[in-house]
Amino acid sequence: MFGRAPLEERIARRQAELGPRPAGSGGQFDHPTARYLFIGLLAVTVAAHVIGGVLFAVMG
Repeated sequence: MFGRAPLEERIARRQAELGPRPAGSGGQFDHPTARYLFIGLLAVTVAAHVIGGVLFAVMG
């Protein structure tokens, strides 16, 4: 009968056996590459806005 239990029961039993997993300490980014990509794109965006603002101010 164990192998013939409905899928939901097997999943619930498996989750109960594993217990809760501790939360990761990575904050918002679990993958280092995602963090570096976000920081790089943020820096490019800020730099582009600053350069664009300076150009518009100079051009009048």
